[in-house]
Amino acid sequence: MRAFDPNDYRKRVLAAVERRGGIEHSDAFELYDIPLEEAAGLGDAEVETRIDEVWGFWQKQRDHPKYRVLAGLLVDGHDELSAPLRATSSRRVEAERVTRLRDRRDAERYEMIDTAIDRLVQRYGGIPAGKMPGLEDIGKMSGLSEAEIAARVRRHRVIADEPQAAPAPVSGVSPQRRQQIRKLLAEYERLLPGDPVPTLLALLRLDFTKARETGEIRLRAEALRARTRELPPGRVRVVLDELLVHISDLLESGGSTVDDYLTAIAEDTRDALRPQVRAAVLVEDRLVAADFDFLLGEAIAAGLDRATAERVIIELADELGTTVEGREHRAGPVAAQGTSGPAGPTSGASADTRGSTSSAATAQRPPTRPWEAPLKAARAALRAGHPRDAARHVDLARRNLGGDSLGSTSVRPVAEEVDRVLAEAAVHWRGATVGCAGKRFVEAIEHLEFLQRKASDVPDPGNGPGLEQLMARARAALAEADRQFAAAPAAPAAARMRALLAVFDVCADHAGTVAALAELPVSAPGQVSSARKPDGTVVITWTPSVTDQVEYRVTRLQPDGSWRVVGRTRGTALEDGGASTGPVPVYGVVASVSGRASDMRRSDGDARAEVSAPSDVPDLGGMPTVSGLVARGGLLTFVWPSGITEVMLVARADAPPTGSEDARARKWKVTNSRYQIDGGVRVPADLDRPCHLAVASCRREASGTLVVAAGFAPDARIRWVG
Repeated sequence: MRAFDPNDYRKRVLAAVERRGGIEHSDAFELYDIPLEEAAGLGDAEVETRIDEVWGFWQKQRDHPKYRVLAGLLVDGHDELSAPLRATSSRRVEAERVTRLRDRRDAERYEMIDTAIDRLVQRYGGIPAGKMPGLEDIGKMSGLSEAEIAARVRRHRVIADEPQAAPAPVSGVSPQRRQQIRKLLAEYERLLPGDPVPTLLALLRLDFTKARETGEIRLRAEALRARTRELPPGRVRVVLDELLVHISDLLESGGSTVDDYLTAIAEDTRDALRPQVRAAVLVEDRLVAADFDFLLGEAIAAGLDRATAERVIIELADELGTTVEGREHRAGPVAAQGTSGPAGPTSGASADTRGSTSSAATAQRPPTRPWEAPLKAARAALRAGHPRDAARHVDLARRNLGGDSLGSTSVRPVAEEVDRVLAEAAVHWRGATVGCAGKRFVEAIEHLEFLQRKASDVPDPGNGPGLEQLMARARAALAEADRQFAAAPAAPAAARMRALLAVFDVCADHAGTVAALAELPVSAPGQVSSARKPDGTVVITWTPSVTDQVEYRVTRLQPDGSWRVVGRTRGTALEDGGASTGPVPVYGVVASVSGRASDMRRSDGDARAEVSAPSDVPDLGGMPTVSGLVARGGLLTFVWPSGITEVMLVARADAPPTGSEDARARKWKVTNSRYQIDGGVRVPADLDRPCHLAVASCRREASGTLVVAAGFAPDARIRWVG
């Protein structure tokens, strides 16, 4: 068994498992990267070491932008997944079971391409060269590699054929930007389930034909911006901010950029449908009417209007050198100018031609295929928020395929969507139950509302209370917190703080209480003293803050000017066993309540707040730090550490921020995507200048909670003069 390589594992194993739809389509030997053929000869200690290595790697991937959901499911299932591998006897039994399972999966993977090859050989006496791209698409849909596809094809004679038509020209929207928009829209659908949003136009509740109504687009975009500004900080707001940037650049500006985006939508739809069209025409050499209607629905669901959808499908048929049943004319390229309205005719085919052929197509239409009805029912169940019901319909559709390659191609994405929603439901159930257990009912309600909209027929995997029962409990707690918050006295400050802190006993993440506490000052501790004991330990003592229920953070001034955290306590004394010999170091003490910090009080009598804040790595929760912060031309640039996708900017006019929790500082979050689009961080126009700026790393937990590092690296601070 070769040594564990995290980067290779991510590319080779995690990517494959994610592509197949999750851990239910894998096995323990693959997940823990243990060769199945070596299972009998491996020792228990060697296997335990590998399991621990993989387990540790999963933990680190829980904030990975692509694999965080999968990593969370793997971490949750670790005990059950690893149990059969830990002992030699159970490992051998599991190896036999997995061997049979993999053999069955391999047979299923090759079934589609083998069926297609057999039908081509029966018809042509070999495989026409022009059919090779279609076979490759079918193989890739089944998860086969290029080598596996080539090995299957080598068994048969390849017949020379006419070369394929040249691909259509690309649009003015780069492939990278198109991919970024698709990913953001997909994430938006997962975060706020409801009507599909395949395009930026759909996000604004406009269809393909309204793309040139620039005035209406601007009104709707501004309304969406206003609603976004009202959202609490979180992933939904980040995604909407990114999407609004693309809307501003591509739609609100009008003109050629709109044409470019419409062409990009058509190209994305064409790319998505090309494998299905190839599979549909592979043997019959034409696109029958029933398949055309089915693909037309897929194109419209992807965001096109009917006229453009027809052109895309007919153009794909032209590209493959075939025709559409009942349609004698071929389409020209899909151009932006052909999308001005639904009434425009398809290129090369008049309205009269379409009208005269529609009845003929209806008369020649074959009977409905047995998989179509359950597949439609599965889609309807997904839209209704019933993924378990959808899974049953998908199983029925699969049983009714009968070797139909188009059916397999059509069922697969719906099945993957069902698996994805079920996996997300498990994550949201975990978030809801953990949130309720921690009295974070605002967070829990977000998870529960997702389940109500998207997965209302999925029960709690832990057999806890039902969805409605848990929602009623969360809403009742939130209502009681609202009542207590409203009854909190306005003065004196100490009484108001006690009342507000009592609200957290009911709802620990009550937004109004968090905001109200942020307005109450936290008094700094009194005089700080330090003395060395005979054994070298330094004892730090201070007089308490006049603010109730505070926690104290004690830090030591380092020779390089940074501060190292010594510890936290609710008492008024702390021992530092790590102090260097020689003169007693300078210590600083900060009082904090619920994330709000006081000014620092120092043992050398310097009570100024202008001292550098604690910024050592041990206090950053294990997160790598931002470095190299500089200001250039109104932008802040810095080095993003590996694995960090979000940072917190902290600004304070009167002094350097004491930390990311500094109640007197202004804070805002920036994503890596936003940073790349702008070429840095744009400084808000209304920010006080000059001011002190610092950048802290952030980490998003599997539950979606954002954790911000408490301090900053020394070179992640600047004084900005504007």
